[in-house]
Order: sequence, then C-alpha cells, then structure tokens
Amino acid sequence: MGSYKIPERQEEINWLFREFLDRPDSPNGAGERTSTGAGAGTASRTAGEVIELLCKDSDRKAIFEGSDLDYTSGSEADGRLFANLAYFCERDTTLMGEVAERSGRTRKKWYEKRGHTTWLGWELQKAADRQTETIDPKKNIRFSNSSGSKHSSSNGSAKTAHTNGDEESSQPQVVINGRHLHDVTTDAMDAVVGANDPPKIFVRTGALVRIALDEDSVPGIQRLSEAALRGRMDRVAEFVRLNKDKEAETVVPANPPKIVVEDAMALGQWEVPPIEAIVETPILRPDGTIFNEEGYDAQTRLYYHPATGFEMPAVSEHPTRVEVEKALATIDEAIGEFPFADEASAANARGLLLTPIIRQAIQGCVPLALIDKPQMGTGGSLFAEVASYIGIGRHAEMLGQPAHEDEWRKQITAKLDAGASMVTIDNVDEPLTSSNLSRALTARTWTDRRLGRSEEITLAQRATWLATGNNIGLGGDISRRCFWVRLDAQQAKPWEREGFRHPNLMAWVESHRGELVHALLTVARSWYTAGCPKDESLPRLGSFESWAETVGGMLAHAGIRGFLSNLDELYETADSETEEWTGFLEAWQSRLGEQALTARALAEGWIVPDKDFKAALPADLASALDDGTATFSRALGNTLKKVAGRRHGERGLHVHKHGTEKRSIKWRVSESKPQEGESDESSESPQPQRCSKPKEEELDARGNKWAAGETDSPDSLDSPAEKKDSKGTSSVERDNTGGHASEEWF
Repeated sequence: MGSYKIPERQEEINWLFREFLDRPDSPNGAGERTSTGAGAGTASRTAGEVIELLCKDSDRKAIFEGSDLDYTSGSEADGRLFANLAYFCERDTTLMGEVAERSGRTRKKWYEKRGHTTWLGWELQKAADRQTETIDPKKNIRFSNSSGSKHSSSNGSAKTAHTNGDEESSQPQVVINGRHLHDVTTDAMDAVVGANDPPKIFVRTGALVRIALDEDSVPGIQRLSEAALRGRMDRVAEFVRLNKDKEAETVVPANPPKIVVEDAMALGQWEVPPIEAIVETPILRPDGTIFNEEGYDAQTRLYYHPATGFEMPAVSEHPTRVEVEKALATIDEAIGEFPFADEASAANARGLLLTPIIRQAIQGCVPLALIDKPQMGTGGSLFAEVASYIGIGRHAEMLGQPAHEDEWRKQITAKLDAGASMVTIDNVDEPLTSSNLSRALTARTWTDRRLGRSEEITLAQRATWLATGNNIGLGGDISRRCFWVRLDAQQAKPWEREGFRHPNLMAWVESHRGELVHALLTVARSWYTAGCPKDESLPRLGSFESWAETVGGMLAHAGIRGFLSNLDELYETADSETEEWTGFLEAWQSRLGEQALTARALAEGWIVPDKDFKAALPADLASALDDGTATFSRALGNTLKKVAGRRHGERGLHVHKHGTEKRSIKWRVSESKPQEGESDESSESPQPQRCSKPKEEELDARGNKWAAGETDSPDSLDSPAEKKDSKGTSSVERDNTGGHASEEWF
C-alpha cells in the first residue's frame, strides 16, 4: 500500500465493487447497457445507484418523488430533475430516461411528440448538452469547467464544491469567513444568478421579485423578502467556513449570513431579468410571432404561466381563409347567443376578446370596455366572465366602484402592483367618473406610494379594463376612454330565456379555452401575414390609436364590420355629467342671474338652504355635501376651477371667474357669449382633442393640482400646489399625497 492508508483509497475500492462485483444481472459483471443517440450508454452507474445518490439530498429527493418545492411550475421542477440526472448519469440520456420514468413526476406531457422524439427525450438531451461538469468514476469526485480550485481562489472563495462521501454537489461553494463582505456577496449572488436559468427571480420596480402561486395555483408577482433570498442562496450554493489548524484545513457547513443577504438586497442592481407581468395565455409579440413555451419571454418581459390543464393546438404560420372562417365559428359558438344591441356592439365584443390575447403587441394604451344593458339578467356579467376566462384563464381581478378618489388610487395601485392583467369594475350603479381611473386608462406607467409604505413605485400599466352595469352613466373624461358593448334582450324578463346551445356556457368555455385562444390567435396571425392592412373606415379614438388600428384591422381583415361605429351614440347616451351640469347651471342662473359669488357664499347661502337647488347638484358634488358643509365648500371651489369655461347644453352655459372678494374668486354663470365688457378671464375655448405632451414637471402639477384641494379658502387665487418665493416667482411643488401617471394628453 506504500504511503497510502486504506481510508484514503476507500472511494476507489467502492467504485471497483460497484462496477465489477455488484451487478448480478450482467454475465461479466460489467453491466451492459444498450442505447442509441448522443450521450447514451456512457454512464458507470445503474439506475438504482443514481436514485440512491439523488435521495441523499432532501430537495433532490423531494423533486424526484414529485414535489415542485418552491419552483413556480411543474415544468421548472422537471428541468431541475433533468439537470440533476445529467450530472449523476454522466450525460447518458438512456440512463437519464430510465431514472426519470421511475420518479414520481411522470405525466402525459412527457410523451407528447416533439419532432422525431418525445418531449421527455428532447428535454433530457438538452439537459445533457448543457451539463458542463463530469465525474471521475474511480474517485467519485466532481470536476468543473469553471475556474477555481478544490478549496479556494486567490481571494479566498471556493468556486468548486467539496464532496461528502458518495454525495456529489453540483453547487458552487461560498466561503464566508476571512473575506471581505463584498467578495462574499458577489459569490453568493453569482450562485443565485447562475442558478436562475430558467429564471425564477426577477427585478421589478427596483426590487427583487419572484413568481408565487396561491392555494388555487393562481400566479402572482411577489417581492423577494430577505428570508426568501436567504433560502434561495442556501439552495443554490454551499456556504462553508474554512477552519485551519497546523495540520489540516476543515470545511464546516454554514448558513448564508444575514449581513450578506442584507448587502445583496441593498445592491440596487442585479443580473436578473426584468419582468412586467404574468400572463396565462400564449404571448403575441409586437412582430406577430407567438411565444407558447411556459416560462419567461425576454422580448416582452412577460412570464407565461399557462393555467392548469390548458392545451392549445399549434397556430398556423400562414392561416388560410378556411382556417379563419373556422376560427370565427369557434368564437361565435362562445358569444354568438349574447343579445348584442347592434352590429357595432357585436364587433366590439369580438374586439374585447382579442384585446387581452394581443395586448403585448399593442404599443400604447387600451380603452375601458363598457359592457352595459338596460336591466339585470341580460348577461353583462356573464359576458365579462367569458371574456376574462378566455383572456387569462380565470376570472379577472374584481374592483368595486369606490366612492372617493383616494380609494380609486389605492385600488388601482394594488391591482397593478400585483401584476393584474385584466380588471373588472363590476355592477357600476353610480355614474362612472374618476380622474385617477381616467389617468390610468391613458397611462403606460403608474406612479404611486406602495400601500403601507412610504416608498414610491412606478408600475407598467398593461392591464385590460372592463366595467359592467345597467345603463351606466359616465362623467369627466371617462366617456372618451371607453368603447361600448351594449346588450339588449328586448324582453321584460331576459333571465328566463331558454334554448341556448350551451346552457352552462362557462363550463363549455372552460373546457374549450384552448380552442378559443387558438381561434383568436389565428385571426391575429392572419392579419399579420397579410401585411397588417388598415381599416380606413375606423373612427379616431384619441390616445388609443395603436389599439384601434390593430384590433380594427384584424376584425376588418376577418370580415367583421362595425367596430367602434357606436362611439357617437355612446358619448350622447352615457355622458350623464353634461346633463347634470346643465341642470345645475340652469338652476344657478335662475336664482342668481348675473350675480357673482364666492364658492363659500354660494354653498352656505344658496345651495344648502334650498332643497331644489341642492337636488340639482351633480353627483360628485352631492356626494361631497354628504360629508358636511365645510367639505362641500372646499369641493365646490375646487370643482368650479376645474370646470371653468366648459360649455353645457344648447345655450352653452358655463361658469367663469368674475372678480375677487378678499382674495377669494367670485363665480358667475353665463351663456356662450359673455356680454360686452365682461371679465371672462377663465373662460376657455374647448380643448383640442390632442396636443403635445407637457413637460414632466407640468404633468406632475396638473395631475395633482385638483387632488390636493384641502385649503383654508376654497376660492383662493393661488392653486393649492402653487407657492411663491420671496421674489414673487411662482414655483410648482408636487403634491405627494396621490398617484400620478405618465399618460397621453388631449
């Protein structure tokens, strides 16, 4: 034995025993294994030995037995198993397949055809091709192509993991003692980044995030806590201490130090991919290609997480007219029996189905889909459910109609922060008016404080928005940010209708979702392959040009007419705010004539004591009056500033400034043409439909100017957001109490 002792050669003895003496199934003891293909028939282990090695590690054992651990999907956990098999099976794809089929992870997908092989064979070969480490079977020791020595590099880091008996580790080793913090953090994050393929950790709004599933397997974007990052570090690297004495160097297992985790969280920049949202439908990219593989798409910054059980036929690269007609028939089977009021509503309904499917291909904003009907039981909520389930594989995020602007802001922030891709405002029973919702609909990004924290976040606004209700009234700028799907069964009890092709429509949609998504993508692909022809008959919808041209072009190319042709009727029917203000200004003028008053004098001396005058208030002012006279006076003053110069009714009634009283603005009502010599300093011509976008600082001031509103004098000449320095120069200070959005301006 020379200078060697038996324990130092034990691993080689173990290998000799396993290779030549422990294989009763082989006549010569060597254990023949016949296989074909690259990487086949080269391993020195049996399937049983590989399984034994796998199960020595608790996480590897759990994955082998069928658990997904903290992976976001079964496919990702499969990928981890296949990577382990490539390592332990020495890239022998036949042995890898034998072990995989003895695991608890087998499922139908593994045996689907993929070219000349199966999905399982394809993935095993990819795992074998990616494997960069090998095993010396004589010593059972791992070698890596990466730089680094068995123990430590020049700065003290150990890039190659140690071995422990028969258990090999494919993880990098991070030495935590005797080194600078930044070196340890670098090694730890290198391990995290190196193991982030396929991506599990992302960056969003300047923070590390991950995809988490709730108890119903619904995915969501979750901020990575220090505890979660520490756990991830521990799973992708071996943290150790090197204890040295005069005779030997001992490697002692350790946990990732808290200070290292804190330092990693504070870096501010990480080599992980950015993510905007999770989608549960194949992604149609801006170039018309379709991303249909579960996981992250770097081109769109989206993560595709198909709903459980979702299977979709392949979409033709160049759909024929016959395929498009078949696709339209499939779509009609789902929604063809809804009582659309006219051709425009039927076309708009199909446009709504397309919108979440092609959302990522639209470079711009998407209007709110207004699904309304004359009475309950007509099917508005059911249609919204159908559209949502086809679009995202589950019900949309529900948002109740808030009573106050601050609640609108908070709810919008919460939905976008959670990565919602479809949001429904259900059962709208009051006029739909909100400056925050208006800004969100025309915003590509939304900025607000994170709920419960003082930090500010900026979120991508890529959601598709819907609203349902009976004869929905619209106020403010909402009407110009909507498209209309009107349902009308034209009978007294629409809920008693019978004879439907699918009595349980939602059950049919759920079981045929793959076919429905395939149909919509076929319509979309057909338009792309035809060169994206435009529908020249489309009306203009400011701020939503990309959406209108894309969806309208697809529908027209498929032979569906009438898209957006009911916009004028929508504006006339649904704009309840114009009618309310016309009535209010008529009541004002009939009582005060040419007299000008401050908002406080008008509120306390005329509106509050007069029952009929009070009844004529617009809905938002009536709501403010319910909160008390003082609150109402402030709200009235701020609202009059906001609506000054807007014409209402055939007479063009409008409110405008007419002098001041103790630094408070006096207001009066006039018809379109002020009398000669009258001061009309605040009257404005109607705003053009679109103008150049203001500078960012102007946007902030304008976006928050009326939201502040809480001033001692509601009629103050100075805006709540405006202060003057010692020289009298006005400067605008941003009010940080509310959210603001980067939006298209009219």
